[in-house]
Amino acid sequence: MQAFSVRQLKSNPSTVLRAAEADAMALVTSHQEPTALVVALDRLGLPDTAAVRSGLALSLFQAGSLSVGVAARIAGLPLPRFLEILASLRIPVADGSEAELDDDLAQARRWLGQDA
Repeated sequence: MQAFSVRQLKSNPSTVLRAAEADAMALVTSHQEPTALVVALDRLGLPDTAAVRSGLALSLFQAGSLSVGVAARIAGLPLPRFLEILASLRIPVADGSEAELDDDLAQARRWLGQDA
């Protein structure tokens, strides 16, 4: 595993990502103290990487960090299937501003092949 400073991460994030992909993870330090790990999910040897991606996407969507469209992409699922999962878990989709809802509706229509 390679170590990179926050400055290196800011100036050349692709180098850090490549290192994480090569070694499964890369350490990020601030003032020579470990602060974060950049993890290559596909290299961790997890039995079900798809489930990890879905769980991460659901959690980040529920926390309001991602739109429903981006969360579906992270989960690797078509938007209609991701919406079904949200409904089954009783996670509300419409919890944002009107502008966010309009963006999500437009994204859903694009996914469904309809005009926005």
